[in-house]
Amino acid sequence: MSDRNRSNLPFESDDPAEQELWASLRELPSEIPSADLRRGFYKALDETSSESFADTLLRWFGFGSNTAWLTAAACVLIGFGLANALQGGLPVEQERLAMLEENVALLNRELILDRLENPIAGTRLKGVFDASAASATDEQIVNALLLRATDDRVPSIRTAAIDALGPSLSTAGVGEELMQLLENSESPTIQLALIDLILRNGTGEQLAQLLELANNNQLHPDLVRHVKTALGSETV
Repeated sequence: MSDRNRSNLPFESDDPAEQELWASLRELPSEIPSADLRRGFYKALDETSSESFADTLLRWFGFGSNTAWLTAAACVLIGFGLANALQGGLPVEQERLAMLEENVALLNRELILDRLENPIAGTRLKGVFDASAASATDEQIVNALLLRATDDRVPSIRTAAIDALGPSLSTAGVGEELMQLLENSESPTIQLALIDLILRNGTGEQLAQLLELANNNQLHPDLVRHVKTALGSETV
């Protein structure tokens, strides 16, 4: 039995003819891809990895994630629901739509009240801003704002709540509470917020009371001149 001739061929064989064949194949030159073939390969690779025109449009319109698709689907369903409710003026559907709007308003109101009572100052301040639009028509929100204006431990929340109560200043309970707060407050910041509120929204009686406080030097000295100048009563 002859010794095997070990080589780098794909496999080894005892047949000299096969060994010669594989040795000849190994010596064949390997063809280098032409320039056109290489350009075509890289072009195809680039087109495969690049974003298609359809994908670009979807990304522009915000449909790059499942959440966006769910939002769009919800909007479509709501649109169909509103169209069905309004089509033909069906009383039952209109009543359901009115009930839905009422429920949304109630939820928004509860959210505002919860924010006004939140232990986090930033959340209470946001509640004050949200409540400013509803304070004139909702007694419970007015009372919650009044509590923030008189008792909140953060001065910026107190001044924001005072400003939000402008439309309710002519209401007897609110006006009396704020005028009492002005008379008893020792903070120039709170006094200034109340003075500006009264100058903008106060009744004639409240303006007269404000001038009386200034004349009796019951306000911060820097604010006495401010009040008298605003009311045209710059007197010694």
